[in-house]
Amino acid sequence: MSDALIREAELNHRLALDQPGRRFEPVAGSRWGELILPAPQERNDATQGLRVAMFASFEFGYAALEAVKAYARRFPGRAQLVGLATDDPINNEARIGLKKRVWKHMQRDEVMAIETAVVEAGLSAGAPVFTGEIKTDGFRALLDAWQPDVILSCVFGQVIDQSIIERPPYGIYNFHPTDLEHGFGAGPTPAEDMAAKGLTRTVWTIHHVIAAVDAGGVVAVSPEINCANLVGELPTDPLVVYDKLVEPASCLAAGLIDTLWRRYSARQPGKLGRTDLDAALPAGVRSRMQEPIRAERHALVLPAFDSTQLEHFGGQAIR
Repeated sequence: MSDALIREAELNHRLALDQPGRRFEPVAGSRWGELILPAPQERNDATQGLRVAMFASFEFGYAALEAVKAYARRFPGRAQLVGLATDDPINNEARIGLKKRVWKHMQRDEVMAIETAVVEAGLSAGAPVFTGEIKTDGFRALLDAWQPDVILSCVFGQVIDQSIIERPPYGIYNFHPTDLEHGFGAGPTPAEDMAAKGLTRTVWTIHHVIAAVDAGGVVAVSPEINCANLVGELPTDPLVVYDKLVEPASCLAAGLIDTLWRRYSARQPGKLGRTDLDAALPAGVRSRMQEPIRAERHALVLPAFDSTQLEHFGGQAIR
């Protein structure tokens, strides 16, 4: 067995217990991580629709992934999840900025639970999951096999290089929880940046991925989100702030996929320009975005996506 697979033993044991028949394979050139293949009974036979790959981790990435899966189930033939690349924060060899990113705020058990849940979310949809290094010939070959039309990125700890950026014909879109358009919060510590600037409100920015981090053209910006607590202050625990931002992120992910699918179905390849995704946020979500944060501590339960939030997309499923 390769050193890479030995370092993944704890994660792989959990995944194999959940679904016997899953396979774990090293990928050439990757210094950490592995490729995890769904069990035969998890296979997804979908062959139609927008081919979506995701680069996602943490609760934000999990929420976006669950929204994309729900959209694909609700509208068969519109979209299919073809692959997932995710962070491997449990592996000390992984070069994903563990000391600079959100993982530094969490206990190891929670980090393990989140990584497991994200991987499970991909595998249970029949998608292969990669936890290793993307700037390798091995991953580029894997991505070519997935043949994504589009890639969605949400809390992904590696810089995406130009050779990957150029692959999907509809582009790569990153979700970032600050107002990048006005120069706020680029980089791995958005909540800390809010605190440093004395801000209690933020937005979700969706932007094109380019070689420079968080610097691509802005595609969409959400309405403002109130991150103040009941006394009008920003909570000192960044995880409490991030809990508030999860729900709109998932709705925006579904809205972006719907917009891309409409472009795809019209046979109009190419990246999106400026796009209004406000309609992706149901009235109840908008209302909660404006409410203060009432929680005093970080929630340890992973977010669930409410599939009824897809109803306003309407239209008949394409089969």
